[in-house]
Amino acid sequence: MTAATTTGHVARQVFDLPEPRPLIVTEHRAHGCRCTACGTQTRAAFPDGVTAPVQYGQRIAAFVLYLLHYQLLPEKRLARLMADLFGVTLVAASIARISRDYARRYAGFTDAVRDLVAAAALKHMDETGFRIGGKTQWLHIASTIRLTFYRVSPKRGSLLANVTGIVVHDHWKPYYTMTGVRHALCNAHHLRELKALVEIEQEDWARRMQRLLRRACHASNLARERGVPLKPGLIAVFDRWYDTILADGLAFHEAQPALARAGGTGKRRGRPPRRVGHNLLLRLSIRKTDVLRFLTDPRVPFSNNLAERDGRMMKLRQKISGGFRSMDGAMEFAVIRSLLSTARKQGWDILQTLNAKPDRLIADLRAA
Repeated sequence: MTAATTTGHVARQVFDLPEPRPLIVTEHRAHGCRCTACGTQTRAAFPDGVTAPVQYGQRIAAFVLYLLHYQLLPEKRLARLMADLFGVTLVAASIARISRDYARRYAGFTDAVRDLVAAAALKHMDETGFRIGGKTQWLHIASTIRLTFYRVSPKRGSLLANVTGIVVHDHWKPYYTMTGVRHALCNAHHLRELKALVEIEQEDWARRMQRLLRRACHASNLARERGVPLKPGLIAVFDRWYDTILADGLAFHEAQPALARAGGTGKRRGRPPRRVGHNLLLRLSIRKTDVLRFLTDPRVPFSNNLAERDGRMMKLRQKISGGFRSMDGAMEFAVIRSLLSTARKQGWDILQTLNAKPDRLIADLRAA
């Protein structure tokens, strides 16, 4: 082939991984000296973090934490993976020690995330059951689009302190005991409840309310995409439509025969029982401002899906690895997972984050 006859070329590329390399072992030697005059002996200091005769380095620890707390591998599978891919022999006690040490190291970072979430103009909150020591405890989630804070508590009613701004949640009543905040309710929950009423109870008002909420969501999303607020006239239309559906639904339920009290027909104290649809109507009526806040405030989303997504992986962790043996282990998990989830939202490199100094990460977080 010559330059005169060539007609070009076709390229094909193959991407592959390099062969695993042997472990890098760095030996630090601290030399000792004795003063010839007074006999005093001194020894050089080891670098920060070098505290044992033999220990694993930061890169190994970062991989362990990433696989354990982000990819949610069980400890035995994690140890097998590290041995197969990197030739690193780990036991469960070593993995637990790495997790414990890093949880202590980044506790201050998690505290900073907690304070930033509490002070944010808009935050999402949710809670989910967590099995710890054979008992049901609670994992509380407080998050924004850039931050995630997890905390574990024996009580479901344990609420985050010093919260201001708007709280998006799913109408769990203790949230309404918080002072100095405004509320926005998750309409994805409302749509699920309305769907059940349409399919099971055949309640016409629920079908109409479904249609209203979906159209209102579509209108608010279009306005956000254009960077403009919803027109007051359109908000007024949705508002009147909402009130009409509520009035029709309440009239329907008030015309229904009263439900029998549980345990017989004898006279009992307390309000008479209500149907599921009636309870939902009363909530939508009493909390109307919170249900429709996404129409009047462009910052407020239609649903609480952000907090639900942040909590979904926690449930997956339990399905894969089961519950936690101790409260300490669960709290370590909450600290490391807060760090990893926040790093992902911030666009930070996960492995570099796990090797970074907490003070620098806190400074980057507050500067963002």
